[in-house]
Amino acid sequence: MTALNDWFRELPARWQEPAHELRQLILDASPIMKEVWRYKTPFFDHRRWMCYLSLQKGELVLGFVQGHLLLDPQGLLEPSTLKQIRHYRPPADGVLPERELRILLEEAVAVNEQVELEKRQGTKGSKSRRRF
Repeated sequence: MTALNDWFRELPARWQEPAHELRQLILDASPIMKEVWRYKTPFFDHRRWMCYLSLQKGELVLGFVQGHLLLDPQGLLEPSTLKQIRHYRPPADGVLPERELRILLEEAVAVNEQVELEKRQGTKGSKSRRRF
């Protein structure tokens, strides 16, 4: 847990509060959410890897591992350089759209549940998989 706490403590001042707020929103999204240290960044797992926080080019980013499966009706996400991952970048003023993020995180939890179920049933990659 020390590496995780160090990561948050060592963030640039402008990202301290938004990072802590995002962390809490993510942890609140599921009673079984786990915070794990991977690749020198905080990851959050709900049955499997769900999302992570990172600094990219000096900007805070919330990355969704199965982001390509999220409908994102609020339009918060942007593509990344990786096919599956979608990013949310907090606004420069640091004010998070908490309600919209909660909806997005609930959707990400549901996607992880579905992906894990399909994996257990042996239907991974099924053409019947719907986007949430």
